[in-house]
Amino acid sequence: MKWNEFIVTGDPMILGAQISIVLVSIGVVALLTYTKKWKWLMKEWISSVDHKKIGIMYLLAAVLMFFRGGVDALMMRTQLALPDMKFLDAQHYNEVFSTHGTIMILFMAMPFIIGLMNIAVPLQIGARDVAFPFLNNLSFWTFFMGAMLFNLSFV
Repeated sequence: MKWNEFIVTGDPMILGAQISIVLVSIGVVALLTYTKKWKWLMKEWISSVDHKKIGIMYLLAAVLMFFRGGVDALMMRTQLALPDMKFLDAQHYNEVFSTHGTIMILFMAMPFIIGLMNIAVPLQIGARDVAFPFLNNLSFWTFFMGAMLFNLSFV
């Protein structure tokens, strides 16, 4: 195989984003391995049934999706700001426009509200935890994998 067969597109912005995602992912894996935090991460966060930690994970996912939706908004505004409108072609602009709305409502606003409710409601009613803590964790990871699948579908 040749090197240019691995590149999805010739656009330097997309290529730079792909390379930065790979480098950041390698850096995070290397950092977790170097500090020997894999077991701690699995025990304390990934498999946690504590409603406050799950709420924090929802809020962090909402912030991550907020930045992703914000990049889409910047791309749309850049397209409209340029006089010749050559930043994005018409099909790509429509994809970015639709993706921005879906991300900001389904993957930013809803998890933000769910995260706040997950943290606050059990504390307000005096409960030690939510009724089904494992289902609470499962719902977060189902949401998160759905958000990642949605984002991967546009690569």
